[in-house]
Amino acid sequence: MSDEVVTLNVGGMLYTTTRATLTKYSDSMIGTMFSGHYVPTAFDQQGNYFIDRDGYMFRHILNFLRSGQLCLPQGFKDFDLLEAEADFYQVPSLICAIKSVRQRSFAATARHRQGFYIEILDFEETAYFYRFYSDPPRGINTELKNSGLVISGSKQALLTLPLPEKTIKDLQTGESVYRTVNLSSSSCPKMAIIHHLQGAGWQLVTTSFSNSTNSDGSYMVHKYIWYLPVT
Repeated sequence: MSDEVVTLNVGGMLYTTTRATLTKYSDSMIGTMFSGHYVPTAFDQQGNYFIDRDGYMFRHILNFLRSGQLCLPQGFKDFDLLEAEADFYQVPSLICAIKSVRQRSFAATARHRQGFYIEILDFEETAYFYRFYSDPPRGINTELKNSGLVISGSKQALLTLPLPEKTIKDLQTGESVYRTVNLSSSSCPKMAIIHHLQGAGWQLVTTSFSNSTNSDGSYMVHKYIWYLPVT
């Protein structure tokens, strides 16, 4: 049964593989779909299994199931779409591989860019739990957990932001080239920062999020990398 040839219609694109390949990761959604314990109910007119997902992206999913490696074409940029598809099929090792390749791609691109980068961590208290994409910083105080921001980057880049006067003075007096500033929602409205970045020509490069729970409660962290090109 495991060497049975299976043809799938994924979003209108046909793929032929074996049941063994589809069930390689038995704890995944796609592994469960073709393990025999779950019977797919959607078929196309030719009798092929039908999955209503992105047909083009499935080629990368299937290649990973076959080889255990994520091999993307040079210049690949559709990481958000691929990550969404991997999340649907629930293959944990593929999700980790996408994150790793994405980070390497970002780092390689950054080395050839002239400009400034800043990292913004956006904290929110929440009662909901999400998939971990990265570990949030520890020791976050209550003000930051309640919609606070932590912004890191070069001092030159940080001084272009609409920061509180006290924060600006602290940046101007420090000697380190790269700094981190902590901003509570009461001292600096979150949207004021976002509107400034968009209006000043900053580009949102990557996003991710995580959730953590400790003795003070649970909180969600959104991570944003912004880039300002310099010509």
